[in-house]
Order: sequence, then structure tokens, then C-alpha cells
Amino acid sequence: MATPETYNGSLPNNNTNVLTFSNGNRTIPLVIIGGIAIGSMLVHLFITFILKQIAKKTGWAFDKEVVKHCALPSFFIFPLISVLVTLSFIPDIDIAIMDPIRHAFEILLIIFTSWSAVGFTKAASVAISQNNDYIKSTNSLQSRKLHTQLIVATRIIYGMIFWVAAAAILLTFPRAWEIGVSILASASVAALLVGFAAKPSMENLIASLQIALTQPLLLDDYIVIDGYQGVVEEIEAQFIVVRTYDQRRIIIPLSRIINGTFENWTKTEENIGIYFDFFVDFGVPLEDLKQYFMNSILKKSKNWDHRDGSLSIEECKENCLKLRAFMTASNVKLAHELKNEVCEKLMDYIITTLPEYLPRSRGQTVEKRSGIDSMGRIVTKMEEASLENNINEKKHHIFQEKE
Repeated sequence: MATPETYNGSLPNNNTNVLTFSNGNRTIPLVIIGGIAIGSMLVHLFITFILKQIAKKTGWAFDKEVVKHCALPSFFIFPLISVLVTLSFIPDIDIAIMDPIRHAFEILLIIFTSWSAVGFTKAASVAISQNNDYIKSTNSLQSRKLHTQLIVATRIIYGMIFWVAAAAILLTFPRAWEIGVSILASASVAALLVGFAAKPSMENLIASLQIALTQPLLLDDYIVIDGYQGVVEEIEAQFIVVRTYDQRRIIIPLSRIINGTFENWTKTEENIGIYFDFFVDFGVPLEDLKQYFMNSILKKSKNWDHRDGSLSIEECKENCLKLRAFMTASNVKLAHELKNEVCEKLMDYIITTLPEYLPRSRGQTVEKRSGIDSMGRIVTKMEEASLENNINEKKHHIFQEKE
């Protein structure tokens, strides 16, 4: 009759490939693990060197960026995988020590794998951006569309990598599932409150996806919203940054873009028209003013794109005419420079050459003069008035002495 075997607290080992060591050689497993880790690092360095040489020969930006951004995290991934595989073949290590070590290595492996995924995404983003530089030289609008989509998509992928990594780390803990189920079962009211509190953030997050897909605005678009006008400088996950002409930065939530109304002056093309209004007298020689506007200002300006330009009567006021100067430029920056340039030169021409046609009341007398002559006459009148006041004061003083 067979004698029953006593249970010693450990599972029987039926794997013939498991490495076994005598009780007197506890350091041998550590030496093997260390040797395998160092060997895997050397293998990684060799593979990285080969990949760098290949990347130099291909000339493709993606190859270089992958090696650049993924070399460091993968340097730690190689030994971590090697050690985890080796630990499964060495049963002589105390389970109280091996389990925490294995758990820590698993968490580190998840972290460095996520880091590699971020690096891979970054490499793809840089490669596409470099290709976008070529597109920009031929089609600026298409370039801005691609750049906007690339920024939003990259941030979404980063967020997904972070949440997947966090979930994977939590699942390495045995009681993570039980804790998660109990929280969901007992905190429904709290979940509703948190969801209500996070509603603005969720709206902005969903709005960022809508902007990436529908593209109501792009980077470098010129928009007018809530009385502010400027260039879209940044598109973040929750808001956009609009840079005004005076270098202010206006922060606008993305939900305001999707749910509200705004003007996008460069939605379909970068070419932009801009205008300014000014007032003159009814008798102004309009044709002469138009000729000067077109031939002496617009055609000589490097900021004008030669598409359109006009000077016309916009409105007849009670005492004057309202004229509108309209012009076009190839982008927003040049449009503002052109507007300032034309306004300065046109006002200078009217003041110095046609001062009698400046706006005035109907009872005011008109005297043709240049700007310099006008200033000289004003100074002369002031001097005459001052001299007359001095004479009157002296007469009054003499009369007082006689009395």
C-alpha cells in the first residue's frame, strides 16, 4: 500500500525546462538574472546602432525620429522583458521576494511601453509636420488644415495612451476589479454629481474632436468673436488662444466655438479684404482722390496683392461725405500693414493738398492753404491776440494811474 505524500505548501513543478539550483547556491539565480539583463541591454545598443545607420541611408524623417524618441524607453524594455521571462524559469527564489519584484517589473514595463508609444506618436507627428512644410510652400490653406488635425489628433492619442497605461497598471493589482465594481455599485449618486461638475470639461473635450473633424477654424485663421478679433494662435484640448493686433491673448472655451456664432475671415482662403472709412467735404475732387489712391498709394505698396482696390462713397451725411477705402492683401498681417499704410498716406495727402475739403460746418469760411501755411496763420493770429491783450492791459493801467 502506497504511503501518502505530505503537502509542503508549494505546487508541484512539472516543467522540465525550469532551472533548479541547490539550496547552497542562492546567488546563482541572481547572477543569471543580472547577466541576462546586461546582455539584453547590449543587444539593444547593437540594434539601435544598426537602426541609426539604416535611418541615415533612407533619408526618411520618420526613421530618424523613431530611433530618436524610442531609443531611451526601449533601452529599459529589453531588460525588463528578459528578467520577467527568466523569473518564470527560476523557482528557487523565495516567493515572498519574487512576487513584489515581478509586480514592480510589470508596472515598469507598462510605463516604458507607454513611453515608447508616445515616442512613436511623436515621431509620426514630426515626420508629417516636415512633409507639411513642403505642402505649405504650395498650398498654405491645406497646410493649416493638416497642422490643425495633426495637433488635435496627437493630443487625443496621448490621452488614450495615458488612460490605457493607467488602467493596465491598476489591473496588475489583484483586487482592482473588486474595488472598481464596488465603487460603481455604491457611488452612483456621487458619479452623477461628478459628471455634472465635469460637464464643461466634457463639452470642451467633445468640441475639440468636432473642431478636428469639421474644422470651423484652423490655426492662423483670422476670426471675430464676442467683439474680439485676431489670429488663432493655439488650439488646446479645452480652449483656443486668439492673438489680437495689440498682442493680447484672448482665451475662448471650445464649447463657445461650437455652440456660438463667430466670423472666420480666412475659412476658405487666406486672401483677405480690409477697409477703413473717413469723412470729407461735399466739394472734394473725388476722381483726383481716386487716382491718387490707386496710382500713388496702392500700386506702389508691396503689401497689396493687386486683386482689388477701390475708393467710393459709402454714405452721404448731413454735413459731409463718408468715403470707404477698400483693399486686399494675401494674408492678415499684410492686410493690417496695408491698411495703416494707405490710411496714413491718404490722410497726409488730404491735409497737405486738399485741406479745404476737410469736414466742416456749413457756416465756416474756407481758405485754401497748405498744412504748413495753416499752422503759420494760426501762430500769427495767436501772436496778434497776445499783443492786443498786452496793449489793452497797459491802457487800463495808465487810466488807473491818472485817476
